[in-house]
Amino acid sequence: MINRADVTACILAGGRARRLGGALKPLLVVEGESILARQRAVLAPRAAELVIAVAGPGPLTTQGVRAVIDTVADAGPLAGLDAGFAASDRPWLLAVAGDMPYLAAAVLDALLAAAGDGVDAVVPRVSGYPEPLCALYRRSAAQVIARHLGEGRRRTQGILDELAVAWLDEPALRLLDPELVTFTNVNEPGQLSRG
Repeated sequence: MINRADVTACILAGGRARRLGGALKPLLVVEGESILARQRAVLAPRAAELVIAVAGPGPLTTQGVRAVIDTVADAGPLAGLDAGFAASDRPWLLAVAGDMPYLAAAVLDALLAAAGDGVDAVVPRVSGYPEPLCALYRRSAAQVIARHLGEGRRRTQGILDELAVAWLDEPALRLLDPELVTFTNVNEPGQLSRG
């Protein structure tokens, strides 16, 4: 496992939450606690620093977490990843979407444990699909991210084709998080509880 001192955790929260009427997803309350508080509790022991990547000034910049502004407006999560790298000189960025309330510590530990020489990213894969918004990126990925943004490409999965990726596949993930709740995002009001 890589050293905690080498990791910045970055919560990606620059989206518009259109399906939730523009709500600030990290501030939504799930099972009595905001998504942001739940994420901080899991991320803090695994990273030397925590930042939240946001679209611009607003309520998320006053939550006790250092806010960084997306480097390109309306460019999606890649802009948040770019802002996270720009805000830190640490070699690794542990990125999570700001609408994932059920992060499993064991899954994050597995991401950190799979980091090694020659690896640009550690990415879970569920049902054959990558989960790039709950992943670990080495600083070497930053130039690929910046180039994609500069070329107007916005697909987060698109950068994975150019990176040396260590994959965490579903069978191993289910041993750590049997229901794979880590990858649940809140996009509609009915998803605010597991009920």
